[in-house]
Amino acid sequence: MALKLVYWDLRGLGEPIRYMLRYSDLEWEEERLTVGMEGYGTWLKYRDAPDMVVPNLPFLVDGDKKISQTLAIARHVARKAGLMPSDADDLLLCEMVEQEIMDLRGRLTTTCYDPYKVFLPDAPKSETGKHDFEHLKAAFIKRLNERLPKLEPLFAKGFLLGDKLSYADFLVYEFLDQFKNFSPDSFNGFDNVNTFMEKFEGLKGVKEWQQGETYKAGQNINAPIAVWFKK
Repeated sequence: MALKLVYWDLRGLGEPIRYMLRYSDLEWEEERLTVGMEGYGTWLKYRDAPDMVVPNLPFLVDGDKKISQTLAIARHVARKAGLMPSDADDLLLCEMVEQEIMDLRGRLTTTCYDPYKVFLPDAPKSETGKHDFEHLKAAFIKRLNERLPKLEPLFAKGFLLGDKLSYADFLVYEFLDQFKNFSPDSFNGFDNVNTFMEKFEGLKGVKEWQQGETYKAGQNINAPIAVWFKK
C-alpha cells in the first residue's frame, strides 16, 4: 500500500518529507490541502478522526497508522528508505543538526506569521498585540548569520555524513533554501553550505522535480496569510 502524505499546498514544513519521498523508491502519493476555508474544513475532518493520535499537519498515512509531526514523519520515512544512520555517532550528529535547523525554521515562522491576526473562526483575538515584522526579520537574520558559520564546517565533505546521504540532509537543504530566499546575502562566502545545496539538487528525484513545470512556476514557502510567503 502506498504511503500518503497530507499537507497544505505550500512548502512550509512538508517539503523536506516530499523530497525524501521523491528520492526514495517508496510508493507514495499526496493530498495537498488548499490554503483557505475549504482546505481548513478538510483538515478539521482529519483532525477530529479518532485514529489521529496527535493531530497536526503534515501527517503521513502508512497502512493503519497516521503519523504526525514533521520530525517523526521524517524519521519514519528515513527508516523505510534507508536514510537513517546505523552508527550511533552519525545518528547523534544528525539529531543535533535536525534540531538546529528546526529551531531556525521555527524562528522564521514566528517572524513571518502575525499571531495577532484572526485567520480562523475559532482563533483567539488580541486587541493590543502588535507583530513587528521588521524587528523580527532583523533578529532572524542576525541569528542565521550566527549559525551558518557553525554549519559550514559540517559540510566540508559533501553531505552531513560525508558521502553518506541521511534524512538530516533533506531537512537542512529545504530549510536552508527557504532561508536563502528570505536572506540571500547571508549565504555569501559559505562555500561548503552552497556546494552542499548544489550537490543535493543533483540527486535523483530532486533533479527531476526541480526541472518540472510545477517547481519552475514556484510554490509558496509560507501561506499567503503570512507577512512574507515568497515563492
